[in-house]
Amino acid sequence: MSITSVRLREAWNWGGLSARELAKRTYAEVERHELLDRAAALAYYAMLALLPFLSFLLALGLGGRSWISEQILTMSQQLLAPGAAELIENQIHNMQNASAVGLLSFSTIVLVYSASGVFTEIMSGTNAAYAVSESRPWWKRQLLAIVLTIVEAALLIGSLVVIVAWPFVLDYIGLAGVAKTLATVVQWFVVIVAMLATFAIAYYFGPDIEQEWEWITPGSAIGVLALIVASLVLRLYLQYGTNYSATYGALAGVIMMLLWLYIASLALLVGAEINSVIEHAAPHGRSPGQAAA
Repeated sequence: MSITSVRLREAWNWGGLSARELAKRTYAEVERHELLDRAAALAYYAMLALLPFLSFLLALGLGGRSWISEQILTMSQQLLAPGAAELIENQIHNMQNASAVGLLSFSTIVLVYSASGVFTEIMSGTNAAYAVSESRPWWKRQLLAIVLTIVEAALLIGSLVVIVAWPFVLDYIGLAGVAKTLATVVQWFVVIVAMLATFAIAYYFGPDIEQEWEWITPGSAIGVLALIVASLVLRLYLQYGTNYSATYGALAGVIMMLLWLYIASLALLVGAEINSVIEHAAPHGRSPGQAAA
């Protein structure tokens, strides 16, 4: 049996740890590595990059109420809290009459700067989770951040293409009667796959360690599940439990978006910590501070 298969088996066996011991060690490491504060910083940078990134995607769809904007609105309304979804909807409406060429050129310049902060913070946070120091030069980190931004944009657009095209495929093969139900199932499947891919990209390129690519890890599976559950619970709570607009007024959408981005950032970093704890506990794993073989 190869070392890779041994490590994969140990990973999904939680490195020999019980669920209670894994949770206990992860909690201790999250506190020691200050991941709550790092998640707040990551959420801040993500908020700065969100609207330029959204502008960039809409410009690729030639502006206005393109199929990209329609799908972004649908997905945000289903997954995000009402105030956060409204913030995205207002931004899309504000850009409807903008020039696609001008929007694209301006957003690209802002996006390069904003996204570099997001992925630099991801590198810093995952380095802390894996207990390693950053040794990559500044220019390499910035270039990697730009490349990862393009990859994430392509991943999101590809996911939207699948979501848009799927009902037409169902109609073509004669399943128009159940198209709506199947389309919803496929939409959620695509969203989950896109999230898992995003986590995998962050865990592979973020920390400054040598490792093998894995599509799904225990940390990414738990992180994505926690993010989806937390998003739905937050949405239901804000929809039926309280009215934040009365408290925050015009800032309610911004506050809700920041809150969701914080939850997403924390899920990402805690997932990385879970992977690190498992790897350190496994017999063939990496010791803290050492590069993975």
